Amino acid sequence: MGAVTSYGPIREPGLEGHGVSNDYRMVGTMRRLYWVLLALPLLGKSFAVDGIVVAVDPTARTMLVSHRAIGHYMPAMMMPFRVAASGELAGLHPGSRVEFELVVNRDHSLARNVHITGQSEIPASPKRIEMGAALPEFRLTDQAGREVARDDLRGRVVAINFIYTRCPLPDVCPRLSANFAVLAKKFAGRVLFLSVTVDPDYDTPAVLSEYARRWSADPATWHFLTGGVGPLAAALGEVYWFDEGSIGHNSMTSIIGRDGKLAAVVEGAGYRVDQLGNLLERQLEGNR
Repeated sequence: MGAVTSYGPIREPGLEGHGVSNDYRMVGTMRRLYWVLLALPLLGKSFAVDGIVVAVDPTARTMLVSHRAIGHYMPAMMMPFRVAASGELAGLHPGSRVEFELVVNRDHSLARNVHITGQSEIPASPKRIEMGAALPEFRLTDQAGREVARDDLRGRVVAINFIYTRCPLPDVCPRLSANFAVLAKKFAGRVLFLSVTVDPDYDTPAVLSEYARRWSADPATWHFLTGGVGPLAAALGEVYWFDEGSIGHNSMTSIIGRDGKLAAVVEGAGYRVDQLGNLLERQLEGNR
């Protein structure tokens, strides 16, 4: 391992391109060095890792992952991992949930047996847009009765999720809203948050206004939208259905870059709030 000779930004190989900023300040470098040194007695061992992909560089065979704590090795953090073959990265995109084996040797480490987890068995909408495609036009109404359209998002990093106010499951819509509440405060003024109801007949602007108040939402940066939500939901892969008085849905969370294109997708409500935060930070850095 080469000595660090400068306290300016350093560049980690294997993360160039793909809209990913690779400058890490010294505190991040020293933190990684600390965990590498701490792991020296564990060389030659393997560890199970799971997390959410933040960036992928197939050319350098590298993925940047916001991972959960790795038992007896390191705490939860965002780290780059190199794979043995670029084929291991096939099908990955920012937001993919992955599990893999991390093999640590004296002079290198490798991620292997990478596979995507948590993929829904619900058939995808045929109108779902591809990663990197432009968000289609839409016009919806927010909790204050104001119209919100695609063009209003121009030049902003945007996070979009799908909820409904009568959701009875604490680990689905309430968790999604709680995560947005935390991130809306953290990224105040830098990220625009949109929560789109999948129950527009019940969730009128008045109902959404009360729901927004419950989450202390700033109406300038967090809009709860209702109206003809079907086309936007289909474009972002949100599938929902009515079942015995309740609504089932696959809880897609999407990030739109300043260029108006789909930059990341996370499926389900089980992500950690810092993982979505890492995706937003990366998008903000990549669009400077």
